[in-house]
Amino acid sequence: MKVVILMTSGPRTPWRCASPFYIAALMASNDAEVEMFFNMDGTRLLKKGVAERILPAEPNCLSVNGKKLKTVYDFMKDAKQAGVKFYSCKQAIDALGYKPEELIPELDGIVPASEFALRAMEADKVITF
Repeated sequence: MKVVILMTSGPRTPWRCASPFYIAALMASNDAEVEMFFNMDGTRLLKKGVAERILPAEPNCLSVNGKKLKTVYDFMKDAKQAGVKFYSCKQAIDALGYKPEELIPELDGIVPASEFALRAMEADKVITF
């Protein structure tokens, strides 16, 4: 099964930022091919240091040892480890003025919005956050 997730939530809505990565990791761990496309405020999560400062404020967002709250970046890394691919909208990156060296290493590519549209049409499921 192929799943495409459109991530438009970002730093302005921190309480919405952990679940998409958690769900993506679960799906990928269950043999789904999962791609996440970042657009709008979600694109801001791709700048180094931003997601590392965001706490989703969920009581169940603890690290494995249960002593430290997980950041959104921790959830992003979990999704990557499970095999989720991350892509950003080129137009959003350009609009924010981000340079490639400012972006997290987990990003798999920067593609035009038309690429998201094509991949969404080919997917079995499309989820938006």
